[in-house]
Amino acid sequence: MFRFYVAVLLCAWMGSAKGLLAQEGADSEKLTFSFTPAAKMPGATAVHAAAGLPGGDVLVVGGYGRLFGVPIAVTMGRVYQYQTGKWRSTRGVLTYGRLEHSAITLPDGKVLIVGGSGQMKNKLSSVELYDPAADTFIEVGGMIGPRTYPRLNLLPDGRVLITGDLKQAEILEPSPQSASGYSIRPTRGQTLFRHNRHVSITLPDGSVWLIGGRSTMIERFDPQTETFTSAKTRIPGLMDDQAGILLYDGTIFLAGGQDLISNRCINRTWLYDPQADALIPGPPLNPSFRETPVPGVSDLQIVDLFANHPQQRGRYIFLCGGEYDPGRGDEKDINLTSAWIYEAERKRLIEVGPMRSAHDDFAAAALPAGPEEARVLIIGGHGLHDKLQADCEIFSCTLLRR
Repeated sequence: MFRFYVAVLLCAWMGSAKGLLAQEGADSEKLTFSFTPAAKMPGATAVHAAAGLPGGDVLVVGGYGRLFGVPIAVTMGRVYQYQTGKWRSTRGVLTYGRLEHSAITLPDGKVLIVGGSGQMKNKLSSVELYDPAADTFIEVGGMIGPRTYPRLNLLPDGRVLITGDLKQAEILEPSPQSASGYSIRPTRGQTLFRHNRHVSITLPDGSVWLIGGRSTMIERFDPQTETFTSAKTRIPGLMDDQAGILLYDGTIFLAGGQDLISNRCINRTWLYDPQADALIPGPPLNPSFRETPVPGVSDLQIVDLFANHPQQRGRYIFLCGGEYDPGRGDEKDINLTSAWIYEAERKRLIEVGPMRSAHDDFAAAALPAGPEEARVLIIGGHGLHDKLQADCEIFSCTLLRR
């Protein structure tokens, strides 16, 4: 087990923020990190969705944008080419412009794009696929109803669970008879609560856990029976926009969120153990805009830094960005530059910010890296003064062995 013993050092050098986390242990290791600028995305957007592509590139699709000053729901797809560090536009465009949607990479390399809001702020029930081989989008069909901020969970057998905005969940599954190769159908059971903007985590046994989302409820989806059951434990308060991720030991890490009673963002973290059905407090977040601290944060992006490396998977978690909502109508939201690494074995948060820019309503995606390296692309969103931005940056860290 690694042990951190030296505080984070932050400095500016050659236009990048750099630091060092020193650790002691059997192998005496160090974790270095930096934020560096990346190429600007074609078109400034927020509330877009991102997903990894075969070979390591990243697809960014849809979002809220402006055309000659007029708000639009974007139909454009953009691909970040990690080997060149450049962006390109996809050959095809979405059938429907959309924002507040979700995307996930399927086992065959295609990207599933689900729901969201359209040009007239209408909720969408449509589902599309991006085919990287053809560089185009095709329609899959429609869900039983519209969903904004849907949650998508890949199951071990290749199916995808779709939840949020409706009590009736749905399954996307392969269908050789359909033109797209996939079809959508309702699950046998319904969720016990109409979750929205919730946390949804797939465990290795294939079960999916739905947490919060304008509710205090925790539910378990059984992929065999396609039914939902409620846990006895409840999260402490009506919250949404929490970040969540699976850790190496099978627990679920939850961070930030917005309290729907006070309408304020919170600075708390929790660890939920599905086996014990127990929720325990974690270390507090200390969010900020540059050097100015704020009391809470929601809309964080969260990435497992070493998800592709079995020995380190679920041990180092990167969190960044989001907003602070003071909960009062006369005060504007503050978009944040803060970032952390959560070291799961020590149950410890280490501040690694600030980022180069503030990011809210943005996306983050892992890029290919070596076995002891990690890179995360941080993509657009709302920046300073809530301005739409095309600015992107890369968080890099390396585990050094001595």
